[in-house]
Amino acid sequence: DYAVLLLGNSHSTRGDLPRVLQQLLVSAGSTSATVEAARPWAFLAQRLEDGKTQAILESRPWTHVVLQAQKYSTSGKYIYPTAAAEEWIRRSRDIGAQPVLFPEWARRGNAEEGARVHRLHMEIAAREPACVAPIGVAWEIMLDANPGIKLHRPDGNHANRKGALLTAYVLYATITGRPIKQLPQIKIKGVPVDRQILLRAAAEKAISLFPACRPYAQP
Repeated sequence: DYAVLLLGNSHSTRGDLPRVLQQLLVSAGSTSATVEAARPWAFLAQRLEDGKTQAILESRPWTHVVLQAQKYSTSGKYIYPTAAAEEWIRRSRDIGAQPVLFPEWARRGNAEEGARVHRLHMEIAAREPACVAPIGVAWEIMLDANPGIKLHRPDGNHANRKGALLTAYVLYATITGRPIKQLPQIKIKGVPVDRQILLRAAAEKAISLFPACRPYAQP
């Protein structure tokens, strides 16, 4: 059984990500799977002050808490505090949930951003035990191998349905520890089977290169 809470901003919901991730968990044979995104959208630092996020965190026995929206410099010139992300990791563990960090993909045309953001989240996890889903890495692998396939929405920032499915594949593997290749094909509007195969391959390669739950992921 899985009960997954997404704490983040619009990157956690665009492309129908919560529903797609839940669909993957159910299709793999889970007897029960719930995926919810906490509203309103906010950066992790803002959530420490709103009071509402803690109430959502304590509202049910979540198995996994996915943490997205750590502030970072898009240019790489500035450093933002990570104390809020580390605090949410601790609070997630306090309720018995596995914390999962969600490093965002690079904006369109900014290839170095994904690797830099992934490193930032690895540094956070080294200080506070958490899994790090290699989402940005998977996007880079997919776009390098298939430059004609679009993963971004027209704004060049958010995920379209293909991008959301790729993200969901990486989160699925991170949460369950199961091979992505064992998943059955699912019906996703705008993502035909041949595209699903390519997306799976990119997600599998990212997980193989950067295993999400390393020894320090558990306290």
